[in-house]
Amino acid sequence: MIADCVVIGAGPAGSSAARRAAQHGLQVLCLEKASFPRAKPCGGALSMNGVKTLDFALPAFVQEGFAYGIRAHYASRVLEARRPQPIAVLVRREVFDAFLVEKAREAGAVVHTQEKVLGLEETPHDVKVRTTRGVYRSAYAIVAHGAEGVLNRRLSGPARLGMRWKAVTRRDAASVLRSSRRCEKPVLEFYFDAYPHGYGWVFPLRNAFSIGVGGLHSGPLSTKKAFHDFVRRLGVPHSTGYRGSTIPCCGIASVLGTPRTLYAGDAGGFGEAFSGEGIFYAMRSGQLAADTVAEAVKGSLRHPLPQVYRCRCLKVLGDNLRYAAFFARWVYWFPGFFLSLFARRPLWAQEFLGIPLGETTYKHFLLKRFSLGRLGNTGP
Repeated sequence: MIADCVVIGAGPAGSSAARRAAQHGLQVLCLEKASFPRAKPCGGALSMNGVKTLDFALPAFVQEGFAYGIRAHYASRVLEARRPQPIAVLVRREVFDAFLVEKAREAGAVVHTQEKVLGLEETPHDVKVRTTRGVYRSAYAIVAHGAEGVLNRRLSGPARLGMRWKAVTRRDAASVLRSSRRCEKPVLEFYFDAYPHGYGWVFPLRNAFSIGVGGLHSGPLSTKKAFHDFVRRLGVPHSTGYRGSTIPCCGIASVLGTPRTLYAGDAGGFGEAFSGEGIFYAMRSGQLAADTVAEAVKGSLRHPLPQVYRCRCLKVLGDNLRYAAFFARWVYWFPGFFLSLFARRPLWAQEFLGIPLGETTYKHFLLKRFSLGRLGNTGP
């Protein structure tokens, strides 16, 4: 046996899992099919709640800027809400992900890039991982290779369940966007009429903008067509320079692993259904998976590995993931109503920004503002 834990995938979930497991003193091998830096379709907004999960500071070269609030559009209606402090830091995923890999190595994890995993075989005593370079054995494995990884397809993993976001995104430095959106404290812009059951976005980067569309996907809707319609609406010159991705939004899946294997990040369905945010949930689920594996290696678990891991995910992430899915179903079916509702109640919008800040959760916000006793309340 060459390792205590093999981590499959070196995105935010895998790198975070590898770093945390190494910090626990485990022998960790992380396998990644790509080389870094590598392109990754993503809006690039990391919530400040996500920043809080890191045990290190983000250096200036990783930060593309900060967002201090949101500006929401639907038809002719516009809602804007701001906070004095930033609610998110903007990153380019090729830079951010490569930085996380180096932090995993810094903690002692061994990271192999350009090595694709072909299969995983679990026995009562260990896990055997077969790659394009050879075969590795470990006591446990953490699968963090995204929603479409080979192990998900083979094992019918949790990322194949539940709601799914489809999204396409690109970066653009068009002067028309820079001139119309230049401000001292930028905001994240959302267009809730740009994609059915979702939104279009414009996020400010250092010398560009992240532009995309996405939402809860069902039926024959063309995400690429919606994207082209959206960039034309923004006045951005036509371009095919975009990339797409699928984000599984399972809440907390009923199955998150087997006796020696756990799923983290998109592989575990940890996408947030309302915003489509995945980075925070990927990193946090990776850390929780590593904590659970470390206890298993040290023999201190009193219950089965996947049961303990799922309970921890429910406790730490469940209030956001489950209630965000509930909120998404209502808002995306009736976006105009909810935009008007929040516009009439500015305090609600301010409180809602507490979610990316980590001040509150979807559960606490919804129970406070949408309980039966308040449905008819027209006050703040």
